[in-house]
Amino acid sequence: MRSVWMIFWVAAALLCGAACQAQQTWGYVPTNAFPSLLFSNPTCIASPPGETNRLFILEKHGRIIVITNLAAPTRTIFMDISSRVSVDTANEASDSSGEEGLLGLAFHPGYATNRIFYAFYTGQATNGSGSLQLHDILARFQTTSTNANVGDPNSEIRFIAQYDLANNHNAGDLHFGPDGYLYVSLGDEGGAGDNFGNSQHIDQDFFSAIMRLDVDKRPGNLTPNPHVSITSLTNYSIPVNNPWVGATNFNGVTVNSNNVRTEFWAVGMRNPWRYSFDSDSGDLYLGHVGQDLIEWVDIVTNGANCGWNYFEGDHTYAGTPPAGFTYTHPLVEYTHSAGRVCVIGGIVCRGTRWPALNGSYLYADYGSSEVWALRHNGTNVTQNTVLFTDSGAHPACFGTDPSNGDPLYAAIESGNNSIIRRIVGTNAVPVFASLRITGTNIVFGGSNGPHSGNYFVLTTTNLASPTTNWVRAATNPFDGSGGFNFTNPINQAATNGLFYLLQLQ
Repeated sequence: MRSVWMIFWVAAALLCGAACQAQQTWGYVPTNAFPSLLFSNPTCIASPPGETNRLFILEKHGRIIVITNLAAPTRTIFMDISSRVSVDTANEASDSSGEEGLLGLAFHPGYATNRIFYAFYTGQATNGSGSLQLHDILARFQTTSTNANVGDPNSEIRFIAQYDLANNHNAGDLHFGPDGYLYVSLGDEGGAGDNFGNSQHIDQDFFSAIMRLDVDKRPGNLTPNPHVSITSLTNYSIPVNNPWVGATNFNGVTVNSNNVRTEFWAVGMRNPWRYSFDSDSGDLYLGHVGQDLIEWVDIVTNGANCGWNYFEGDHTYAGTPPAGFTYTHPLVEYTHSAGRVCVIGGIVCRGTRWPALNGSYLYADYGSSEVWALRHNGTNVTQNTVLFTDSGAHPACFGTDPSNGDPLYAAIESGNNSIIRRIVGTNAVPVFASLRITGTNIVFGGSNGPHSGNYFVLTTTNLASPTTNWVRAATNPFDGSGGFNFTNPINQAATNGLFYLLQLQ
């Protein structure tokens, strides 16, 4: 065990008629996660699967930074491809809002052994006429064979390199889903109002969608349909259950199935800036950047149409949807007011230190620097509240500290003086005031608000005995009022009313 906080009692002596509930509410503040470290325009926070002591930060101008030893953090350059990356503003100190650059990073589920990772960036490549032009690039890389903290720029294999007429709405977020497939977010090519006409097509280019790719080419999956942007038809496969495999109709219009972008998993995207999977439910939460009026959050599913540009959020925008058109309504939306201009998609908090946040989707607005906590019960939104405002921080992306599950976000602030923020609770550890036993349920009341941890052991054995002999009685967190329920059966006769309650820190 790491450290132990303990209460010892004879149960019958402490029974009371009702559990005493704490009256405090949870409070949160942002802190500098790594006070000695600065970053340049961070666009992504990631860590390899299964690791607990390294964190990776993408810098928009083309560097991947690795933070090693999170307890005493050190910043080093993992890989630098800045010579390949195109950006809007060459001066990093003044570049705090451009949408080009190194935008997405994801580690293969088997990274520990195959050393493979993926990046999405804007860069120069030859178009159909042979001249160098701006392209959106999805590529595979590997670390060197001798140093896990060094990525090899020469290992690059480009999967998709797509000519792009505008410098905005590039999206470019990358994540492996719970199914082991690689998901890639794509904007509508840019401009404004979908002026390139990409948002409601599945048989043209790789825009305005979330792709789902099989980078391991599992048996039974399919070869992609040819397209000038695909560098090789053998680099990845198409999951056979992608929604538009074999499609001959879309939005009431006949399409040639040989031209369908079978990579597409969901469509109707304007600028899907940052999405994530809930590690518990597998749900995909998306921060959807709007046009002039609305910002919104979607839960996106297989075959979903998020509506752009017939709709901006839940509001009609342009044109008349065809008969039978269905789209994914926003989970929540908000207007451009009080400095709010650009939603930043976040994460579902599943860490153990702040149990009242557990299950909350945390997201932000770039302009107002507000950070929200959102909950829903599968049907209705049950919470959508501002946790705090980090004035002037300009959040750009969210992530998780792999050592303890703390939520993190990148604060752009002034370009190359950006920092990584940690969200922490302000409440004290509670002192239990009372308990009662109802059947097999033990109910505690705390005096100082919700606890900062949620792993508990209830044991009747000698504390000197091996911890493997201790019985974990509950892993559920405190509620918002500071109450806690043990729901595992308690055999009072077998324990003679003697318990030890311990919290693992």
